[in-house]
Amino acid sequence: MSDWVLAYGDERIPYEVRPKAGRSGKVAIHVEQDGSVVVDAPEGTEAQRIREAVGKRAGWIYRNVQEARERFTHVLPRSYVSGEQVHYLGRRHVLKVIPVAKPERSVRLYRGTMEVKTENTDPQAIRGRLRGWYKVRAQAYLKTRLSAVSEALQWIESSPPFHLIETDKRWGSCSTDGTVRLNPFLIKAPRECIDYVVLHELVHHAEHNHSPRFYTLLDRHMPRWQEYKRRLDGMAEVLLNE
Repeated sequence: MSDWVLAYGDERIPYEVRPKAGRSGKVAIHVEQDGSVVVDAPEGTEAQRIREAVGKRAGWIYRNVQEARERFTHVLPRSYVSGEQVHYLGRRHVLKVIPVAKPERSVRLYRGTMEVKTENTDPQAIRGRLRGWYKVRAQAYLKTRLSAVSEALQWIESSPPFHLIETDKRWGSCSTDGTVRLNPFLIKAPRECIDYVVLHELVHHAEHNHSPRFYTLLDRHMPRWQEYKRRLDGMAEVLLNE
């Protein structure tokens, strides 16, 4: 449990506090698309001031966290049978499950379908095969995009360390040592949305918080980033739980 927790009625909402450069400025509160709460506070801000700022917006935080939770709750579970739709790089493909002998099993895109040839047609087995395929594709594609986007940013000397990290809520993160972590299932999203997430994490190399300068850099290098973010947010509950 986080040391930072907002008590609101019977609800206990943990939040992350991230220091931002400088000792002046406001405490900024964000409820992320996944329902997590992040507080950006100037370096050296007293804990009491942070808690007071969070407390003043308790109702707003609670409502937005609940809305995020409901978005994920309303996603219908997959059956992983032929005829369902699956996504890859923003396009929909019809899932086609083909029973075969074990040596012939494979996963491939073929003429608008996602073919899963397998000896085990149990839904969870199909799910596992698909997720494994996505991860292999994501490792190659996301690494390529990370390198390409990095080349356009003057504060990046070389493509940073990169890891895949599977989560059902977040698309990516950037650690304090500069390592970029991306969700392998981002590979399901449209290409421009993928580049937005990659750029977002790389901008954190120049600005470690969501300050005005952070958004200025986003605007400069991707003028339509807000459009891509809205599009990705609208698809997130489906893509992350597919």
